[in-house]
Amino acid sequence: MKKIIISFLALLVFGYSNAQSTKIVTAPKGNAHIKVFNQAVSVGDINTAVIALNYYLAEQGTNNAYADTLAMLYMQQGSFAQCYYWADKRLITKPDDNGLLEMKGMCLDKMQQPKEAIAVFEKLFVRTKSPYHAYKLMELQYGIKRLAECVATGNAAERLQYKPEYTMTYSLGEQVGRTYLQASIFNIQGLALYDLDKKAEAKTYFQKQ
Repeated sequence: MKKIIISFLALLVFGYSNAQSTKIVTAPKGNAHIKVFNQAVSVGDINTAVIALNYYLAEQGTNNAYADTLAMLYMQQGSFAQCYYWADKRLITKPDDNGLLEMKGMCLDKMQQPKEAIAVFEKLFVRTKSPYHAYKLMELQYGIKRLAECVATGNAAERLQYKPEYTMTYSLGEQVGRTYLQASIFNIQGLALYDLDKKAEAKTYFQKQ
């Protein structure tokens, strides 16, 4: 029986692999804009923190780590075009930063540019061999019916190591749930095989979940 694909929250992938690469940095205490930024962060006021960092970067120049922080804040805010701008800009000088590349890919997905997002996550998956990046790549490939590519990514994902804590939180209407990441990958693999009229193979993946 064909199953319904669940659309997972975009920030899950971002939160998993970005935690060690793109971080909110400690700011110099003497700058007035950074004082405002620190105060805003301490009370959870993202809008004011974003404004303060924009002023700071306009004053000090954009080639510094606070541009990474600003991109992250825009991502958290759901301002994907702005996040994309800063992530893409910083990748010019930091092309090997996987956190920035991931933000760029997530923004492209949110801005309805799946082909461009696929290109980004293909690069990320080659670099990181992350099961989370494999899942996101499969989700994008399946979304535009690049089914053979989706199955190939799934085959590569099966060779990866999984831990019990590798989970995905998803929203389905007003309900929020959690499932194992590997089960989510099996689900998409099954859907892609089903659509390729390989129903017997698809069934085996659905039964693995």
